[in-house]
Amino acid sequence: MDLDTLKLNPLGLTYAFSIYREYMEYRLTIDKITPQTKEWTSKVHLIKKPRPRKSKDGKTRFQIVVVQDENEDKVAAVLYGEDIEKDAHKLTPFSTYLISTAKVRIPLPYRVPTNRFEWVIDRFTVVEEVKDDNIQDPPLPPPTRLNTIHFAYLQEQQQNKEFDIIAVVVNCGSIKYDGANSNKCREIIIMDTGMNSFILMLWEDFDDVDGSILAAQVAKYPVIVAKRITRTTYGGLSLSTRYNSVILINPPYPQVGRLQNWVADNRPRLMRYSQQNSSRAALSLVMAPEDNDIVPIANI
Repeated sequence: MDLDTLKLNPLGLTYAFSIYREYMEYRLTIDKITPQTKEWTSKVHLIKKPRPRKSKDGKTRFQIVVVQDENEDKVAAVLYGEDIEKDAHKLTPFSTYLISTAKVRIPLPYRVPTNRFEWVIDRFTVVEEVKDDNIQDPPLPPPTRLNTIHFAYLQEQQQNKEFDIIAVVVNCGSIKYDGANSNKCREIIIMDTGMNSFILMLWEDFDDVDGSILAAQVAKYPVIVAKRITRTTYGGLSLSTRYNSVILINPPYPQVGRLQNWVADNRPRLMRYSQQNSSRAALSLVMAPEDNDIVPIANI
């Protein structure tokens, strides 16, 4: 029944509104959904999508994504086996979805919980993307919350402690093999608005996927949000990805927008840094100082 028909038929219009009201009664935010909730739909943003992993015994393949609702409350959603590929094209970072009747359970004991519960998305779960042109029920606005560590405090972070950062990528090395087991990796140099720089090591899959994208975009100085990375002593103090890290390239956070504006205002300085480091790349991938930062030994 189309809208014109409903206008001519008040009973039909009343029926349509009753269906819509019933549908909205099942629409719940994350904090209202428990294992006892039987019929529900939640409108959420996908904000984190790490790569699929295998259990320690190698028998189970799983993927843990994180979604966030209109209140920016978060919950982890787990996919297993064939369900990972089945929903791979649906679950795109920073898209909005209506997720209905996923299994709700207490997080497994060996995981760091995002919420008091977690969801399991399987073949019985309904996942529907909310399109940008949906006027009646539009997508959620971009997320705003980030819990990142300032560069000034990176040296204070304990080794193997996970944290998040936001930074500009100013240099991207080529693929190489390093470490005790000759693992594949790539060094990138990241910078904050104080022109402070660190090396971030991208290992294995991060080198192939994210590293390749950053290498192609490095001349534009992309902004990354690196989640669940850690501090290491590789080549001195540096940062490193872990198996469960996430690298977001130019994600739609307002903090990223402000950093992109800083890049636009400081492009000449960034280009000078990049040119100086390119000329030194054969020797070392270490950030070269600006001329006015160099102090003669006699003045020290």
